[in-house]
Amino acid sequence: MKKRTKLFLGVLILAALAAWVVCHSSPRFILNPSGRTPLSGVYKLPFTNQSPLTVTVAGQRNDADITHTFPAGYGRAFPIHGLYPQAQNKITVRYQGKTQEFTVPLPEIRVNGGFVPPAQVVTIEKDPSQKKTDDIYFISASIGEKHPNLSWVILGYSRNGNLRYLNIDDKPRLNELQRIVPEGKEMMLITDIGSETLLGQRRLDLSGKNKIGHHDRVKKGDHFISLANSKWGVEDRVLELDAKGHIVRDLSAGELVRKAVGANPSPAEREMLNRVVFDEHNIYITKKNTPQAIDWAHINSIVYDEKTDMLYCSFRNLGVLAVKYTPWELVWWMVTDKLDFLPPDDPTAKHRRFLDALASLQAYRVRGDGLTDGPKHHHALFLWPDGTLGLFDNRGYAGNKSRYVEYKISGGHGKWTAKKTYEYFDPTLTNNDYTSDIDVLPNGNLLILYGMEQVVVEVDKNTKEKRYQLNFALPTEMIYRVDKMPFYPTPGREYPKEHKF
Repeated sequence: MKKRTKLFLGVLILAALAAWVVCHSSPRFILNPSGRTPLSGVYKLPFTNQSPLTVTVAGQRNDADITHTFPAGYGRAFPIHGLYPQAQNKITVRYQGKTQEFTVPLPEIRVNGGFVPPAQVVTIEKDPSQKKTDDIYFISASIGEKHPNLSWVILGYSRNGNLRYLNIDDKPRLNELQRIVPEGKEMMLITDIGSETLLGQRRLDLSGKNKIGHHDRVKKGDHFISLANSKWGVEDRVLELDAKGHIVRDLSAGELVRKAVGANPSPAEREMLNRVVFDEHNIYITKKNTPQAIDWAHINSIVYDEKTDMLYCSFRNLGVLAVKYTPWELVWWMVTDKLDFLPPDDPTAKHRRFLDALASLQAYRVRGDGLTDGPKHHHALFLWPDGTLGLFDNRGYAGNKSRYVEYKISGGHGKWTAKKTYEYFDPTLTNNDYTSDIDVLPNGNLLILYGMEQVVVEVDKNTKEKRYQLNFALPTEMIYRVDKMPFYPTPGREYPKEHKF
């Protein structure tokens, strides 16, 4: 009996070993390897590919096929994206003259057992040839209001409004998309907490409390500039981080303003300064005698110009500031003379003031159109090659029509002036108090997100004609970002511009 038992166990072990060898020595497809991207998978070879390998996901629902060829020597694992929920997905792999086809059935996608990402509605399509594009509209949506365990998700939709990508982070409250960029042989998601592949494999982790880069992160040579909170201010720190995420410089927006005011302000100026800037040097105390962090700066977009060492910063609550980065000195600031950002229900509204309350900063103020028709509560700065500065101008809480606007700024200290050189209004999209985004497409058209109204449009910049409109209907308060990018990087391909040329 013991011999039979040993023999039986031996057979089981050999069978399991044989199955493992077969499994790991044969090509295989793994769906959702990270557990966070249910419409993506990976095709694996037991060895590095010796020749090009081509993967095709068959298009459905009027979408074109998504095909990508991985070059020889790419590796052993090949990401596959763009599967459909509630569908039989056909995948074809071609390698060394052989073709392998397999079907991946997917059910309805339910996130955390509740939220079902729907298809969206295309209401304008004046470039029908684009229906077959492999570009995906990636968006960052705040779902937490109706699904508190979820918060932010990243979704990707085809030109026809079909869901083709979903990313649910393991740290959901920080899973906010900043942009998608080609890095080497992969597209990378740049998020609040670092960077990761479209399969959800984290390459850079900035999730430590001192490094969270909410809202924006831009390249500076081999380093990048990111945004974070101080202890008693909100989104009022600028960090320079090296490629591994180590802090190289830790800069304070409060110190930037104090430096411009000067070391010895008058008592009246100091009193006003302490009603503008709130950080560890000026902690706000509530009526209940408790300290409170104040959202006084709220930097939501930055652009760094290597040629001039200028860092342009969108302070949502104060205006657009141009800063000489290396010495960390204010050059100019611009905001409408009708700034009334604070909502009436904000308990700090009666105490707080804006930059115009500081007499010593008047010489830095941009006048002309920057004063009479300047921005308010803005996002998404964009620097054009001739130095023109574009931005999405939310225009505050008053229900004014949000717009994309450009300014040409000239002059010098005490004589700064702005001329409005371009403006785009959409008469059907009137009220976007928060968020929104602007990119420039390779054909020169504008890609604009109206975040509160959940609408993405493409606009001919010259004629101001809407060429495309995608309406979202997500259970969300807002959509924050949009990026129009393919799933795979292609050498020589031109991508949309996020911040500048």
